[in-house]
Amino acid sequence: MDFQNLMVIDPALEAPEIESFNEIVSRSPIKATYHLPAIHSSLSMYDQLVTSSAVILMGSAASVHEKHNWIKDITRVIEKAIEKKIPILGICFGHQLLAHLYGGKVDYLWDKEKKRGIRKVKTLDNNLYLDPKEDFLVYSHQEGVTIAPKDFEIFATSEMVEAEGIFHKKLPIWGFQPHIEASKTFAARVGVNSKDFKKTRRYSALLLESFFNKIKY
Repeated sequence: MDFQNLMVIDPALEAPEIESFNEIVSRSPIKATYHLPAIHSSLSMYDQLVTSSAVILMGSAASVHEKHNWIKDITRVIEKAIEKKIPILGICFGHQLLAHLYGGKVDYLWDKEKKRGIRKVKTLDNNLYLDPKEDFLVYSHQEGVTIAPKDFEIFATSEMVEAEGIFHKKLPIWGFQPHIEASKTFAARVGVNSKDFKKTRRYSALLLESFFNKIKY
């Protein structure tokens, strides 16, 4: 049985983030499977988890506080992955869902205003073997992790958001608020021009590849 699969969960509500998935695939050391629980089906996640050695949960326009069945399905899959100690990376919505599951607080950051663009994010001491660094990343969100779970540490921060990145103290679980998987198409849709998008490419790649280095294959 082949356990060398990366499960990528895209909780998109309308248009699938195919280009962002391709960004992930282009850097992944193992083959990937793609899942659309909100607009297609949750069944494939359950089927593929048994052969997955890592999980990436992408962003969504939904809130982790909403009661959709597909969010419940994602939660069950993530909980099973946690039990198996499979490396997990949450991005934006995924980052918030992980914090929410572990008892952290997810709330509006700017009086329900959604903000988009690029911002400088600084990495702190971490377990991804990343040297402290500060550079630009793409962001698009209105909620964020306002209180990190007690089992996590903050490893990235910015002037706009304190908990930009979190990691579990004992398990292979990481969350990152900015879109480190952002494609050129995604960036354009959230109002980031090509010049600014280029500023984010190297840092985004570094962060993604640091997660991939944690996968056993």
